[in-house]
Amino acid sequence: MTIKVDVSGLSELVKKMNDLPRLIDATIIETMAEDGKDWEADVRANTPKDTGDLRRSWTLDPPSKAGKAIEMELSNNLEYAEHVEYGHRQEPGRFVPAIGKRLKADYVQGYNMLRDGTARLEESLADDVQRALDSM
Repeated sequence: MTIKVDVSGLSELVKKMNDLPRLIDATIIETMAEDGKDWEADVRANTPKDTGDLRRSWTLDPPSKAGKAIEMELSNNLEYAEHVEYGHRQEPGRFVPAIGKRLKADYVQGYNMLRDGTARLEESLADDVQRALDSM
């Protein structure tokens, strides 16, 4: 008795299997880049607009692979961005020439635009990545 096995497509299958980690990473990075644009737009839209400088200063670094993690970063380099995000204490009655007013409250509540935008991104990103991987 003789058994014949056709292995003509096996080398192509092995090649596809070897390319699979790279394809998975590329799919995840592409999905994260798309969601990252929405993340940046969300945070910008929820950033208070006084002069518009704070809104314009958001910078999104594209996704990149670092070890086993794929990361992207949204940042703002204005020195007062952290105070707007988290809130801050101030001295009531002090005159601030830049705004031409005296401070009234001892604490100014933060807007949490980055925290809230990041939470919304985290809610949707895993499902978006899973959908992208399922459609490969």
